[in-house]
Amino acid sequence: MVADTAPVFTAAHSAAGYYYQARLALLESLRFVYGESGIEVAVERFDDVSFEKDGNALELLQTKHRVTRAGDLTNASADLWKTLRVWSEAVKADPSLPRRTRFALVTTSQAPAGSAASCLRPDGARDPVKAGALLLAAAAASFSESLKPAFESFENLAPEMRQSLLNAIEVIDRAPVLVDLETEIEERLKLIAPRGKAAIAREQLEGWWWPRICKALQASASSIPIMELEAKLDDIREGMKRDALPVEMEHVDPPEAELKALDELTFVGQLRRIGTGELRIEFAKRDYYRAFTQRSRWTRQNLLFDGEVAGYEKTLVEEWQPRFHKMCEELGPNAQTAAVRKAGQELYHWVETEARFPFRKVTSKFLSVGSYHILANDLRVGWHRDFAKDVKTESEPGNDK
Repeated sequence: MVADTAPVFTAAHSAAGYYYQARLALLESLRFVYGESGIEVAVERFDDVSFEKDGNALELLQTKHRVTRAGDLTNASADLWKTLRVWSEAVKADPSLPRRTRFALVTTSQAPAGSAASCLRPDGARDPVKAGALLLAAAAASFSESLKPAFESFENLAPEMRQSLLNAIEVIDRAPVLVDLETEIEERLKLIAPRGKAAIAREQLEGWWWPRICKALQASASSIPIMELEAKLDDIREGMKRDALPVEMEHVDPPEAELKALDELTFVGQLRRIGTGELRIEFAKRDYYRAFTQRSRWTRQNLLFDGEVAGYEKTLVEEWQPRFHKMCEELGPNAQTAAVRKAGQELYHWVETEARFPFRKVTSKFLSVGSYHILANDLRVGWHRDFAKDVKTESEPGNDK
């Protein structure tokens, strides 16, 4: 988190503000799931965050994020008046908006007691009429040139229209800062996640949300149907069942640097020793990365039972053993290099195309194949008849007899 005392040229505050909009959009979208159909959410369309149906705005949210919660929402606050300018111009263009739209200012700053903003909180002390009087007085008393356009936009509304706008405004002050929104999202996810698994559910949901919101931002005037969010929540709920495991790595492309680092590992040497082509070796490295990462995630998330990985690996080893020893018997002690390699390739081909053993209910190819490579890396299984010997002697003449 970047302090408010950071150099003025830093982009950290602006970046945090954009991330805040996107994460707040997710949090607020959770209010609409499994409710009225046809609602969509958008960022930077009608407002910072907006909810709409059939092209009409239901809620318009302005967000003001301060990294250290600094600043008060006084009657002369720039954050408050810039927001009022946006909304005043919107209402002037469409006077029907306040009758059908909720306007919300979500800010990490605080509205001082007795201020106009405090009179617009959604609580028992709400007084939009008093808020209007305080705002007009503040505009009349201010000499700020930068806020003059905002004052004029608000003052130029007809009194009835101005009051209609104020009646529709809610100020949500002291809102959670960016990092604290994680906790807020997890609280709302407790209804779908098993006890103690809300954080995992949030990670999975945000893993889907960030690329989805980026896609929406790239498409002109694009919004995200709440039904898409519902579908993702259904997937997460299904994956959170006691006998299910979330599969997140099945289609993940490993970073090039990670793949290159695997070149020196034993399982790659095993494949080269039987003459496996480089493209198939790249596939093997990808499966190894996916399986290793997925298994590590399950472990960190406490989703595995005691001895579950060991039992799965024992199954893989015991399925490999009779096939490996059958290969060795058929080769005999005097088999030549070409025959030994060919037999090893046939055994490895079985792993690539047929060896599919479920880990609980997960039957994904990457997990079975990648787990075999994890075992091969520890020399618990192998493809060459003499795999337990130094795999770095992979292609020296005479070493494969």
